Amino acid sequence: MEGFRKENTRIAKNTLIFNIRMVVIMLIGILATRLLMKYLGASDYGLYNVVAGIIAMLGFLTSAMSATTRRYINIEQGKPDGDCNRIFNICMVLHIGMALFILLLAETLGLWYVHHVAKIPDGKMADAVFVYQVSTFVACLGIVNIPYQSLIESHEQFHLTAIIDIVTNLVRLGLICLLVYFSKDALRVYAGMVAFVTLCSFALYRVICFRRWKDTVRHGFFKGRGLYREMFSFNFYSALGALSSVARTQGSNLVVNYYFGTVVNAAFAIAYQIETFTLNSVNKLTLSAAPQITRNWGSGNSSRTTDLVYKISRFTVLIMAVFFFTAYVELDWLIGIWMHKITLPEGTVLLCRWTLVSALVRAFCGGGTQTLEQATGKIKWFQIWSSSLSVAVLPLGCLAFYLGAPPVTIIILFIGFSFVYRAVELLLLRLLVSFDIWTYIRKSYLKPSLCVLILLLYLLMYSAVVPSDMGALGRLFGIGLTFVVSCLVCYFVGMHSWERESVQSLMNFNKR
Repeated sequence: MEGFRKENTRIAKNTLIFNIRMVVIMLIGILATRLLMKYLGASDYGLYNVVAGIIAMLGFLTSAMSATTRRYINIEQGKPDGDCNRIFNICMVLHIGMALFILLLAETLGLWYVHHVAKIPDGKMADAVFVYQVSTFVACLGIVNIPYQSLIESHEQFHLTAIIDIVTNLVRLGLICLLVYFSKDALRVYAGMVAFVTLCSFALYRVICFRRWKDTVRHGFFKGRGLYREMFSFNFYSALGALSSVARTQGSNLVVNYYFGTVVNAAFAIAYQIETFTLNSVNKLTLSAAPQITRNWGSGNSSRTTDLVYKISRFTVLIMAVFFFTAYVELDWLIGIWMHKITLPEGTVLLCRWTLVSALVRAFCGGGTQTLEQATGKIKWFQIWSSSLSVAVLPLGCLAFYLGAPPVTIIILFIGFSFVYRAVELLLLRLLVSFDIWTYIRKSYLKPSLCVLILLLYLLMYSAVVPSDMGALGRLFGIGLTFVVSCLVCYFVGMHSWERESVQSLMNFNKR
C-alpha cells in the first residue's frame, strides 16, 4: 500500500510539472500567435499552417513511434534481465528508416500536393515551397529525436523535458519578436526560426541522454529479426491510430483550405491553438501515469493497472472541466483581448467555442484506456477502427461543405466520431482483455458527469445574471469566480474522501 501511495504521489508530482510546463508554454503560445498574426498577417499565417500541415500529415507516424518506443523501454525496465540498450538501438534503426521514408513521400507526393492541389495565394508559391522544405527537415529531425525523448520519459524524468520545452519556446518567442525587422521575407524567416529551435532541442536531448544513460544510448547494431518485426508491426498499427489525430487536425485543415482558403485556415489555427492548450493538461496526466501502467501490466499486476486506468480517466475529465468552464464563460472577451487590434477572420469565436466542446468530449472519451491498450500490445483492432472512423469524417466534411455547410461543421462531425469510437473501444477492451465496462463507467464517469452537470447549471445562471456590457474588471472577476467554483465542485463532488485527505496531507507536508 505504501508503494502505491508513493507511485500515486510521483504521478501527481509529474502531472504538476506537466501543468506548470503547460501554463508557461500556453502563455508563450498566446503571445507568439498574436505576434505571428501581426507580423505575418492572416493569409500568410494560414498559409504556414496549411503547408506545415501537409508535412504533419506525412509525419503522422511520429506520435505512433514515440508510443512504441516508450512502451518497449518500459516493458524492458520491468524485466529482471531487461536490455534497454538493445531496445534503444532497434528503435533508432526503425526511426532512421521511417525518417527516410517520410522524406521520400514529402519530396514526391507532398510536393505534388503543394504545387497542384493546395490553394496558395498568387505570388506565394515560392514561399510555400520554401516553408514546405524547411518543415520537411524539421519533421525528419523530430522523428530521429524520438528515441532520446522517449528514454527520458520512460525514466519519468519529466522535469527535463519540461525545461527543454520551456527554454526552446522562449527562444522561439524571442526570435519571433525579430520578425519586425523582416517584413519582406517574414514567412521564410519564421520557417528558418522553427528549424533552428528544433535543432537546438535535438541537441539538448542527445546531450542529456548521453550523460545520464550512457550505457543505454551506446550505439550498436542488434540482430533479431523477430523483435524488429514485432516492433515494426506495433508501430504500423500505432500509426493507424495516430492517423486519427492527424485527420482531426491537419486533415480537416486541408479540407477547409480547399473549400474556404487560407484566411479561414487562420481562424482554425487559432481555434486549434486553444484546443491544444486545454488538451495538453489532461494528456500530460495520462503520460505521467503511462510508465507505471505499462510496468504494472508487464509484471502481471492487473488490479493495480486497472485502478490506475480508473483514476486517470476520472481526473482527466475533472481537470478538463475546470479548464473548459473557466475559458468558456468569457471566451469572446478573452479572444478579443488576445487578438487586440487584429482583424480576426469571420466565425473565429464560434470555431473556438466548438473546439472547447470537442476538447471536453475528448476528455470523456480518452483517459487511461489508450495507455492500457498500448501496455497489452493488443492494439490492432483499436487502431483500425480509430483510423477508419476518423478518416471517414473527411469525405463527410467535404460533402457537407459542398452542400453549403459552414466551416464549423467539420468540428461537429469529429465530436460525433469521438462518441462512436468510444463505444467501439470499450467493447474491444471487453472482448480482448476482459475489461469490466460497467465498473469502469461507474468509477471513472459517475462523479465527473455530476460535476459537469452542476457546472452547466452554473454556466446558465452566469449567462442569465451577468450583463453583456460588463467592464474588464467584472469579466476578470467572473473568470476567477468560475475557476474557483469549478475547482470546488471537482474537489468536493468529483473526488473521493480519501483523495481529498491525500491532497490535504500533501499540502500540509509542503507547508513544513
